[in-house]
Amino acid sequence: MIRLLRTAAALSVLGLAACAQADPGQMSKSDVEEIVRAYLLENPEVIREALIELDRKDSQAELQDSVDAIAELSDQIFRDPRDYSIGPKDAKVQLVEFFDYNCGFCKRSTDWVEATIEKHPDDVRVVFKELPVLTGRDGTSHMAARAALAAARQGKYRQMHFAMMGERALNRKRVLDLAKTMGLDTEQLERDMKDPAIDRQIADNLALGQRIPALTGTPFFIVNDEFVSGADMAKMTELLDAALEG
Repeated sequence: MIRLLRTAAALSVLGLAACAQADPGQMSKSDVEEIVRAYLLENPEVIREALIELDRKDSQAELQDSVDAIAELSDQIFRDPRDYSIGPKDAKVQLVEFFDYNCGFCKRSTDWVEATIEKHPDDVRVVFKELPVLTGRDGTSHMAARAALAAARQGKYRQMHFAMMGERALNRKRVLDLAKTMGLDTEQLERDMKDPAIDRQIADNLALGQRIPALTGTPFFIVNDEFVSGADMAKMTELLDAALEG
């Protein structure tokens, strides 16, 4: 609705330009509307150009708003002590991933994340942010997020995270089976999954995500002060290389 109103306003300006040579005092509302209509019918490309320009300005505004939000929320994004991370806290590159265990694009990016961790153990710190936005009716995204955070309490977050990312379909039984293969105490895991503190951490991540305009889905990566929305690993590699060289 907001965009529709803005477009109408833009077209009104165009219409006024079309009848600028007429005497406004001699024109009725219907006269103006007819001139605007005739102008747009004769020049339909104007509408397309106006919409393209509107999209460009909206995209630029969203980009800047997101950059500002990341700067404002840096402590919550990069330094939340509850988050699991791999790599030195003072690493040259701070890489944050917001993800959902049911997200196919997140799964596609997993090999890149693992390779980055292995290739740059001293220069890159990866922070993992559970963002279960695809919960739907079955609740498996939240369940998997709770399982990963519960596994962290037994020192097995990394193994649990990448194991669940490697699964095509997740359910509670499969998650517990994975936990058993890792030597986790599954009874303790299930107790920890019910801890309200874990639910608060997930809720805080979801609230945090809502404050970053460009974060409209998963995966969402932040590399120092820049970001990539989606599994664009070519862009991620470009940003990572630039950050390492900078």
